[in-house]
Amino acid sequence: MIHLQRPVLPALLTICALTLVACGSEKDKEGAKRACGITAPAMKSVPTLPGKFPPAQGMIFTGIKKQGPTTVATGYINQTIGPAHDAYTNAVKGASGYTVTKNEQDAADAEVNFKGAGNSGQVKLLQECKSRTKVTITIRPA
Repeated sequence: MIHLQRPVLPALLTICALTLVACGSEKDKEGAKRACGITAPAMKSVPTLPGKFPPAQGMIFTGIKKQGPTTVATGYINQTIGPAHDAYTNAVKGASGYTVTKNEQDAADAEVNFKGAGNSGQVKLLQECKSRTKVTITIRPA
């Protein structure tokens, strides 16, 4: 019977967790290689988001809903992850009273966390196909 020493168990758990994360990112990369299909219909007008949160250039909104005090807006940008991430980073940095609190980009997904105008939140970006990035904006009172 093999007995693992205590320091070995956390190391094994860390390796397992990293393996799962790596597998997830490979799946995300596959989406970026797919041809783009039909998208959800665009909203008839650009919604006014709490705190006049700025939309990125090229953002097409497909929905908005309230979840308690939180507002969640969805849509897409007809760009790959890099330019879409840059568009939202620049939109937040260029908006009066807003700052980027965390900014991260991987091969097929990215996040731009922000605060400003009495709110905080995140822009989650996921490249779902070759030339389109899905955008989910979550805004909540700070």
